[in-house]
Formats: sequence, structure tokens, C-alpha cells
Amino acid sequence: MKLVNFDGYLVPRYIRYGGDAGPKHAIYYNDEVWMIKYPKNTREYRKPQILYTTSPLSEYIGSKVYEILGMPVHETLLGFRNGKIVAACRDFTYNFVPLDNPDGEANVSVLKKTFQLIHFHDIKNDFMASDLDEYSGTGSETLLNEVLDTINGDISLQSIPKVLERFWDMFVVDAFIGNNDRNNGNWGVLVDEETKEESLAPVYDNGSSFFKNSSLATMQKDMTDETVLFDKAITGYSCRHKYAGSDNDGHQIHPFKFIHDGENADCNAAVHRFLERVDMAKIEAMITEIPEACGVLSVMPQIQKDFYIKVMHIRLDYLRKCAEKNK
Repeated sequence: MKLVNFDGYLVPRYIRYGGDAGPKHAIYYNDEVWMIKYPKNTREYRKPQILYTTSPLSEYIGSKVYEILGMPVHETLLGFRNGKIVAACRDFTYNFVPLDNPDGEANVSVLKKTFQLIHFHDIKNDFMASDLDEYSGTGSETLLNEVLDTINGDISLQSIPKVLERFWDMFVVDAFIGNNDRNNGNWGVLVDEETKEESLAPVYDNGSSFFKNSSLATMQKDMTDETVLFDKAITGYSCRHKYAGSDNDGHQIHPFKFIHDGENADCNAAVHRFLERVDMAKIEAMITEIPEACGVLSVMPQIQKDFYIKVMHIRLDYLRKCAEKNK
């Protein structure tokens, strides 16, 4: 695998991206719009293990896992720009549109914003307004009951197939890749700018996967202790979604405990779909082909590859046991 050199490509200043995971901007690459995601500097962290997060590498690997599983996901490349390892994600809201051509010339098209991305946050925000006495009234809140009520109750989502299935598929896959930041602002719906038809957006924003803040020394040490490694892979992992009610008191959900308990039939079904799709040989091959370094830049040393693969095997074995228990 050869990393892509993204230096020198033009930056369209009228396209801006939000989020706090790290700096990002658009470029024109291969006559398309791509979002460049840089690693975040960790100087604001209390006890940083590393100078920069490995979030671009996490974005690339997490997105490739989704791709190997056969799920719609944004196209992602790994490369370098401005002296840093970066992930490049094709902006799926821009596409080439054929131009009306009265002169009869063939294959004339222009790059145009063809889709509006509506984050689930905004859909939930609208839905919460329908009953302010019942709900928190905010699109940011990730209480599981509110999220599911929105998916099952929002009128605009009723015309889009398999929204609930997508949510639970992401819940399971994110557990497998350790994505602890699947919030209401990083999944959603595409609206065709011309027809106004709505569809699910590809899965995007996977940069909080795979221990993006961990050092190689920590990974190497953890691999020598099976108990610590299991805790890192299973019991120590939580997601952004939270329980409601007095018993759980709004605490964050530990996905593998939730999956193990098997109390949600839709989640159980998503686990079975995942196990039917997963191909560890392809996932390991994808990780293996990532270079350890690119010039003076460290990309993915062997310790990191070994650690990620070990963790995924632990999680896969656990999911298989959960599926057997809850069938």
C-alpha cells in the first residue's frame, strides 16, 4: 500500500467542516471534493501519552472495516499533507452533474453540491419539540430511549428504509472497532437537492476508533497481560449513548454488556448480521498492508498492528459467545 501525497492540492475556501476531533479542511483531489482530517494535538490533554492522536489512521481503518462488512461508508484514503499523516474522506454531498449542452458536445459535466446532509441531531431536535414534557428537548442528548423514539416516531424517517437497522448495525460495528464517539451529530440522512428524496447517508466519521490516544509503549505492555487486554477490549469500553431512568441514572452504555444481556431483539439481530458479514482474513490483510512508516513519518508500527488485531479477535470471540447465548 502506498500513501497518497495530498500536498499542493487546492483548498476551496467556501467549504467548511465542523467537529472537535481535529483540524480538517476540503481539497480538490482528482476533480472531486475531499475532506482532509489531521491528527489532533494533545497538548490540552491532562496526561497525554502521545503528541498527536492517531485519529486519521483510526478513520481509515474503521472505515475500511465497514467497507469489508459490505456497509455503505464514505470513501477514505490514507496519506500525508503538511508533514502529517492524514485521512482523506470523499465528500459524498458533491457529485458531477451533466450540463445541458445545446452544442451537442459529449460528456460535459460540472462538480455540484447534489445532496444536503441532515445530521440525526437535527432530526431528533425537531422530534423532541413535539413533546417537551416527555423529552429533554435537545438534539444532542444521547439517551437511548429518546434516540429510538425518534427513529420510530419521526415522520420524515418513516419513508427511509432500514433506519433502525442502520442504527443497531453501527452500534455493533462501532463496538467491534472501539468507536466511542458515535453521537447524534455523526450519522444522518441525505436529501437530494433536486428531487428532495431522502436516503440514509453512508457511515462517516470513524476517527474515534482503535485507541487513537494510546502510545506504543502502552499497547506493548497491555499485550503481556490477558486480563488487562480483555478489559481494554470489552469491559473498559463505553459509547456515547446513555441509559435513561432512575436505575441507570443516565450512565453511558457499555456496548458489550448491553449486547451480552441480550434484552433488545433489534440489537441481537444486528450481532447476527455482523457475524455473517465479518471476514477477519480481509481485515487483517488490510491492516497488514498499511506501511509502518512513510519517509520520516511513522504510520503504523508492527506493535500497533498486532495490538489492534488481538483486540478485534477478543471482541469477535465475545460477540460469538453473546450470539450463542441470546439465540
